[in-house]
Amino acid sequence: MPLATEQAVASRARPIERADSAQIERLLQAARRAHREGALEKAETAYEGVLALDSEHPDALHMLGAVRFQQGRLHEAEVLMRSSIELRRDSLALTNHAAVLAALGRSAEALDRLDDALTIDPRHQRSWLQRAGLHAAQGDNERALASYDRLLEINPRFANGYVKRSEVLRALGRAGEALACCEQAIAIGGRTFDACREQGLVMRELGRFRDALDCYGQALKEIPGNAEVLFHRGVAFLDLGELDAALADFNEAIAAHPTFVDALYNSSVALERLERHEEAIARCDRVLAIDPKHAMALANRGNASRHAGRNREAVEHYARSLEVAPESPGVLCNYASALIRTDRHDDAIAACERALAISPDYAPAWFARGRALLETHHYEAALEDFTRVAEADPRDKLAHFHRGNALRALRSHEAAKAAYERAIELDPDYVLAHCMLAFLCLSVGDFEDGWAEYEWRWKDAQMDPSRREFAQPRWTGDVSLEGKTILLYAEQGLGDTLQFCRYVPLVKARGARVVLEVSDALVPLLRTLDGVDALVARGAPLPPFDLHCPLLSLPMEFRTGFDTIPAEVPYLSADPSRIEHWQQKLGATGRPRIGLVWSGNPQHLNDRNRSMSLSDLLPLLDDRYEWVSLQKVVREEDEPILAASPIRHFGEELADFADTAAMTASMDCVVSVDTSVAHLAGAIGRPLLVMLPHTPDFRWLLDRQDNPWYPTARLCRQAAGGEWSDVIDQVRLALAQIVGGREQ
Repeated sequence: MPLATEQAVASRARPIERADSAQIERLLQAARRAHREGALEKAETAYEGVLALDSEHPDALHMLGAVRFQQGRLHEAEVLMRSSIELRRDSLALTNHAAVLAALGRSAEALDRLDDALTIDPRHQRSWLQRAGLHAAQGDNERALASYDRLLEINPRFANGYVKRSEVLRALGRAGEALACCEQAIAIGGRTFDACREQGLVMRELGRFRDALDCYGQALKEIPGNAEVLFHRGVAFLDLGELDAALADFNEAIAAHPTFVDALYNSSVALERLERHEEAIARCDRVLAIDPKHAMALANRGNASRHAGRNREAVEHYARSLEVAPESPGVLCNYASALIRTDRHDDAIAACERALAISPDYAPAWFARGRALLETHHYEAALEDFTRVAEADPRDKLAHFHRGNALRALRSHEAAKAAYERAIELDPDYVLAHCMLAFLCLSVGDFEDGWAEYEWRWKDAQMDPSRREFAQPRWTGDVSLEGKTILLYAEQGLGDTLQFCRYVPLVKARGARVVLEVSDALVPLLRTLDGVDALVARGAPLPPFDLHCPLLSLPMEFRTGFDTIPAEVPYLSADPSRIEHWQQKLGATGRPRIGLVWSGNPQHLNDRNRSMSLSDLLPLLDDRYEWVSLQKVVREEDEPILAASPIRHFGEELADFADTAAMTASMDCVVSVDTSVAHLAGAIGRPLLVMLPHTPDFRWLLDRQDNPWYPTARLCRQAAGGEWSDVIDQVRLALAQIVGGREQ
C-alpha cells in the first residue's frame, strides 16, 4: 500500500534558531512539492538537506523513508520510519511504517504498528484499510471482513472499501453478499475499473457468465487492454464454451505480458478444447519454461499429448504433474487413460484406485478402472464399475455404452443390446453406439438390423479416409441397374475388400457395367474376380458412371441373410506364374506346408485382442510340418523369436499382395489370426484355421467352428479373454485332421 504524504502534526523536535527554521521550512516545502510531482531524486535531496540541518526532524525522516519505500530500498525506509516514530508517534506515521514492515514480510510487526495507530486514533481509516488488507493477505478473511466493516462504519461513502469487502466475501464463498457490495460501490462511485472488475469476478462465482462478460467489458472501457481483465474475460468465455473468443482474450493478455503464466496456461486449455493439440503442447511448454512445476500445465500437456496420439509423452507429463500435486483425482484418471493406451493396464488400475482412495465416489475413476478391466478381460469387474457410473449419472451415455461392451463380452446379448440402445436414446447421433449395436446384431445373426445399423459407420470420423463424395446417386437395392454403370469401391482394410468383393458378380448379374475401385495393393489379385468391367486403383482417374455403392453396404442392399450369403469359393485366384515362382523358391518338402500369420496391422483398433505375440504361437511348432511365415512385416519384439524358430520367413521378398496370394495358394493349410491373409485364404479356397479372440469381429459370428462366409475355414476360439493356449490346442488337433500327421 502506498505511504501517506500528508503533512504530519507540528514537530516535537528540539527548538532551533528562527533562521534555521525558515530554511528548513523552505526545504521541506520544496521536498514535498517534488515528492508530489514524482521527482523522487529532487525530493530525496531536499529531505536530506533538512536532515543536514536537523538530524532529528521527524517529518523529514518520515518522508525520506517514504521516498526510500518508493525506490524499493525497504530496509533503509524501515530504519528512517522507525527513527521518526521514536521522535513522534502518530497514527499516520505508524500506519506508513506498517506498510514498510508488511513489504518486508514482517506482517506480525505490521499489525502491531496498526494496533498502535488505532489506539491513538480508533477512527483512523488508513489503519483499518491496511489492517484489513494484511488479514486478507494472510488468509484470515473473517478478521479482514471485521476490519472492512469497521472502516465502512466510519466512512460509509468509501466506494473502494465496498470493493475490498466484496473481495473478502468472495473468498469466504459469500458471493451473494459480495454482489451487494459491488452494487453499493457502483452506486457511490460509479462504474470504476476496480468495481467493474470485482463485479465480474463475483458474477462468475455466481455462474452468471454473460453478466461477468458485461462487467469485464465495462472495466476494459475504463482501462483498455488491461491484461488481468482480459485474462478474466477469457476465463468467462471458456466457461461458456466460446473457445475462439477466450483464446483471443488470452492471446491479447499474453501479447501485453509474455510471461503471464495464468493466461498462457488457460490459452493452452482453450487450444486443447479446440483440438489444436500441437499448439496446446507449445503453450504448455512456454508455461513450463517459466515454472517447471506448474502442475496444471503438466497435466494439460498430458491431455494434449494424449489427444495427439503421443501417449508415452502423456504418461510422462501426467506423472510429473502428480509428483507436484499427488492428490488430484482428475489427473490420476487421465493418467490411467494414457496408461491404458500404452498397454500398462495394471498401472492404470492402480492410478484409478489411488483416485478412489482420495475420493471414493469419484465416478470418472470407476469409469477409467472399468475400461482398464475390460481391456484385460475382467468383464464382470468392468461391468460392476460401469454400472456404478451409470447409477450415479443415468444420463452418462459413455457408461451405458461401455456397459454394453462388457455385457457383449459376457455373452449377455439382450442386456448388451439394451445398454447400447440406452446410450443411443441419450444421444441419437452416438455413432459408436450404433456401430457396436450393428456388430452385436451381426455377431448373433440378426443381419437385417445389423446391416442397417452398420450404415452409421459413415458418420464416424475414423471413416474420413474412406469417405467419398460423388455427384451421382448412391445405389440402393431397389433401383434397376440394367444398362447402368456402377462404381463399387473399397472403403476400409484389405480384409474387408477381400470379403465383400464377392458381391461384384451379383451386381453384374443385374445388368450393370461394373467399375471396381480398390487399393493399389489388391489390383493384381482382383483382376481374377468375375464381373469386373473396369478395375481402378484408388487415386487413379475414374471412368464415367451412373451410380455408386461402397462394398460393405452391398450385403444390406442384397438383403443378405444366413441363407443368401454368396459363399461359393474360390472367387479369387492367385497368378499361376507367381505360384510357380514361389513353389520353386519354397522347394520340395515331404511335410505338410503350413502358412502362419500371428499379428496384423498394429494401427487396427482391436489389434491388441486379435493379434498374438510369436511367443504365444511357439507351442504349436513341431517338426511334423514345415512352417512358413506369410507376414511381410514382423514386429520388432518378435524378430529375435522368429530368428530362433523353425519358421521360414521371406519378408521383403514378398513384393506385393499378389506374392502373398501366390504363397498362400502354395500352402496345405493357413493358420492365421483375424487379418487380411485369413480373408485371402478363404477367398481362394485354401484350408484355413482362424485363431479368434474371445469377442471376435462380427463376420466370424459366435459359438461355432464353421463360418458361412468361408466354407474352407475352421474357427478356433478363445474360451477366456486373452488366453491363447487353448486356441493353440484346437489348432494342433485341427491340423492333424486337415493335413494329416500324428498327434502327440
